[in-house]
Amino acid sequence: MKKYSLSLWSWALNEENLVAVFVEASTRHLEAVTDDYEIILVDDGSTDRTWEIMQGLVRNYPRLKILRHETNRRPGSCMHTCLKETTKEIVFWNTVDFFFDSSRLSEWLRELESCDMIQGVRTDLKANTFYRKLTHLVNYWMIRILFGIYLHEFQNVKFCRADFLKSIGFESASTFTNPECAIKAYWAGKTIKEKSMVFLPRKAGKAKGAIPVGLIETFRDILKYWFRWVLLRQLPKPIRRGKILKLDGSVWPCG
Repeated sequence: MKKYSLSLWSWALNEENLVAVFVEASTRHLEAVTDDYEIILVDDGSTDRTWEIMQGLVRNYPRLKILRHETNRRPGSCMHTCLKETTKEIVFWNTVDFFFDSSRLSEWLRELESCDMIQGVRTDLKANTFYRKLTHLVNYWMIRILFGIYLHEFQNVKFCRADFLKSIGFESASTFTNPECAIKAYWAGKTIKEKSMVFLPRKAGKAKGAIPVGLIETFRDILKYWFRWVLLRQLPKPIRRGKILKLDGSVWPCG
């Protein structure tokens, strides 16, 4: 397997019970596959001891870069911040509560030999509340129908090349920033490969991804960029459609 240089992005909001465990485990998992990596971790407006703990971690983990938002700006803005600091070849992201099992990194990196971007697909939503399931489905179907891209998932982990992300830039600042990566990759003629992922439940603290203000911002951005990119055709480059390697082994679009 080819050895890549890797940049892991993550962000924390009041995660004093998890942040040290996350950095330790992520470092161990990264060092198992490469000696060229960085962890970029953003404190997204925490009011507990998260930032204090992160400052202490930097002394013991030289590959860790820490940044701080004075107020909570949510995941999309954190992705903007991480992109500015990225120096490695391949980017992927994870949450501090480890929704993605990074101990399986080598398995995911092998997939990059046959595609430009990997999209993690979580098929088991049993751990979600009814409210989370509903918002997930509404978010998913809005993006799929409005943008006409038939992925099984737009959120969750992605693996992609940092130079591509820097070339497209991020326009949104909500949780739509993650789907924005896939939409622009497909429209740039890239090959996106779906890969089934196992969801790891949170072991401490509270999930913060489904707060109403964040969901409102996401729905607003879905409509805003659909209007701008699809209706007005205000894109930096002409659309050159790519292809999607589906979970079942089929290719979309066919032919």
